[in-house]
Amino acid sequence: MLISPGELSKKMLNFSYSYFLVDARNDRESYFALSVEQLKENPLCVAGVFLNYIMEGKLKEAWDIIDLIPEESTPGRNFFLKKGLVLVHPEVTWKEFIETLDLFRRLGISISSVVLTAARPTLLNGFNDFTRLGPFLEKRKDLIIEYVSHLYGKECAPFIYKLCLAEYYYQINNLLESEVLVSHVIKEFDAKSERRLLFAALSLQSRILLTQGRTVNAESYIQDIRKLVKEAGKAEFSYNIDAAEVKCAFYEGNYSLVNEWFKNNAPDEFSDFNMLDLYRYMIKIRCYIITEKYAAVVALTEKLRPLLILGKRHMDLCEIDILLAVSFYNAGKKDLAFEALGRALKLVKRRKYYRLIADEGEAVIHLLIEYVNLKGSSHFLMDLIKITREMAIKHPLYLKVQYENNKVFSPMEIDVLKLLEQGKTKEDIGEYFFISVNTVKYHIKKIYGKLGVSSAHQAVWKARISGII
Repeated sequence: MLISPGELSKKMLNFSYSYFLVDARNDRESYFALSVEQLKENPLCVAGVFLNYIMEGKLKEAWDIIDLIPEESTPGRNFFLKKGLVLVHPEVTWKEFIETLDLFRRLGISISSVVLTAARPTLLNGFNDFTRLGPFLEKRKDLIIEYVSHLYGKECAPFIYKLCLAEYYYQINNLLESEVLVSHVIKEFDAKSERRLLFAALSLQSRILLTQGRTVNAESYIQDIRKLVKEAGKAEFSYNIDAAEVKCAFYEGNYSLVNEWFKNNAPDEFSDFNMLDLYRYMIKIRCYIITEKYAAVVALTEKLRPLLILGKRHMDLCEIDILLAVSFYNAGKKDLAFEALGRALKLVKRRKYYRLIADEGEAVIHLLIEYVNLKGSSHFLMDLIKITREMAIKHPLYLKVQYENNKVFSPMEIDVLKLLEQGKTKEDIGEYFFISVNTVKYHIKKIYGKLGVSSAHQAVWKARISGII
């Protein structure tokens, strides 16, 4: 059912409080049904069309639609609406962004409808990619807080700055400073009911826990996030909270949860493509990797690449190249793997995205080592291997390709596997079931054949990553 221009204008007017980007997407047909005349009469509706173009990756159309907002002889609502839309366009230059913010600063205006996170799990890499701010965060604290106050208000600006700094510290592997900062801002954002920012802070905290090797039960931890985020912005967060839960599940080897999400809740890049689903697309690429759908990895990464280039999303470009390299490496196409990894490493070194590589741990460690053996070592690469290796050791089940075999394991074989996992000897297993050691050997031989392995250690490992035990 189409909504009237007046009703759409009311929704956009209340955008920053109860009407989120997901809602604008749901009203897409109503916005696109408006005529040029109706859009000129209802400038706020232009913002709705603009945001939908941005979400679809139609960046030129988004620039063009701004021109339908009528000019004003003196700066009024239409003037500031135009300026606000320029701020959230992914192609806005750094110069334009700073000049617009400086204008708001001089006029004493705050536009809290500018969304920094846009349901993304990080602030620095939110609706606009602010990762370029990283090196300046420590040097220009007061200036950054002053500018941010005109986007999110003076009360929240210092804590937004701290969260940005925590995300930057995380990427450069300064984990202790990152954890101290994020713990502080979580309390503040919860007290102030800043749900978008709370989601970003909690997501960062979960990643810090994983780097420390501390047990993170995906389901219980994400339930805490759901509880803290509460109902405010539920529509905006629910999809990405589900995806964050799946990201944690990869590290735990909880592939039943991963497979359920992949089958029932993953975004369909061939249907209603939406850049608001960028984080979910990154999780889906990982699902393609563990199911050995490498052609699908290539198709999705190359669909995203031109849009990421236009939007200057350097961190996301780096991430898709890392995942592309893992896919090629797993598929045995090492030349292509090294080529993709080389592109990623240039960005990692230039922009200090150390954790972007390191967090892939087990999935990328062997590729990194082979790359160094081929291309030669450096302090940068050896330091990167060190922190990546630490992650691989702490989370050996991460992004393991799932074992698919139609051969059915009998209840006895599954029990034998579980006892082998516990370190039981053949004699111990025989005693459990009142059977001879030779009979135990017979069952183990059948297990090895079905799994394609030659030792108890390999059998247990493959059974675990396959979800058999």
